[in-house]
Amino acid sequence: MDPATLQFTVTDAPGVGGSFMYVFTYAGDATHQPSESAMSIMVAPYAPTLSLNAPATAVRGAALSFGGKLGDGPYAAGRTVTVSRKDAAHSTPVTWTTPVAADGTITVKDTPDIGGANTYTVTYPGDASHKAATALATVQVSRAATTLTVASSASSYAYGATATVTAHLGTTYNGRTLSIYATPHGGAKTLVTTGTVDTYGNLRTTYKITRNTTFTASFVGDYRYAPATATRAVNGYVKIATALGGYYTSTTYSGISYRVFHKTVKPTVAATVTPNKAGQCERFQVQQYYSGAWRTLTTSGCYALSSTSSAKAQLSLTNALNQKFRVRPKYERSTKDLSNVSTWGGWLYFVVRT
Repeated sequence: MDPATLQFTVTDAPGVGGSFMYVFTYAGDATHQPSESAMSIMVAPYAPTLSLNAPATAVRGAALSFGGKLGDGPYAAGRTVTVSRKDAAHSTPVTWTTPVAADGTITVKDTPDIGGANTYTVTYPGDASHKAATALATVQVSRAATTLTVASSASSYAYGATATVTAHLGTTYNGRTLSIYATPHGGAKTLVTTGTVDTYGNLRTTYKITRNTTFTASFVGDYRYAPATATRAVNGYVKIATALGGYYTSTTYSGISYRVFHKTVKPTVAATVTPNKAGQCERFQVQQYYSGAWRTLTTSGCYALSSTSSAKAQLSLTNALNQKFRVRPKYERSTKDLSNVSTWGGWLYFVVRT
């Protein structure tokens, strides 16, 4: 006791948390009776930190060991932490215990046999001096690579034609499901089909092509094989509707329909492109049949497609009487438009008579 202030200080270090009662007793002296006083203090247990030093990756089927540390030691002998591992094969985690050293050090040992993300949860339940503590670590366990390819029935398709798409999956362990997606140029990636491959490892589907399209096959992976993707890009032609104007009748040669024009009439040819390609280029090619073959007379310059995606041209023919001709359009893609490829339309046949 300080004789000047009559105050005193008590120093203690409780080894555990909880409620403590401190009783102060004065024995008395020649001029003072004995006295006693008490006070209650609640001492909170430590809230220890729990850190794990797990690696980012590990090899499937190989021994894995990593350390951890509980703070605010020491820890009594016999203390343990619970370790749980969650992976793709276990919706209910696998659990076991491992000891805690006096200084709070722990060592987690495992041999993961499932590839992909393995999440380890380490939990200390707490004791009289320490609150509970939990830490998590995710280790990416290696998986083997499989082969995945995707093919199409053609590299280019007429407008509205149906493409057959085949995805092929190589060796896997317990996963044989694929998904096939289609991404038309400028459009969203959409799921076409999901299914289990056949005994040959193939999954097939169909898709209608209206523009350049990329197909993507996706394998999500399984317990031992990693996810995989493969792509296949195909071209889409435009649709061209072509019509001749100015003829007065039709006839047939060798099974082919010909339009018949008077020699005084200049034939017209019109083309309409689908989808709308307003402002882009349309050309017309004219051929004449002579000397046993079709021979090109001319290919026009560029006609800008109108707001309705149409263009029209007038044909000037010399020495045309009783001659056979044919004409076809060509859509010529703008360098700024990657949604379809340049496309030749079909031939229209005609003859000139008196």
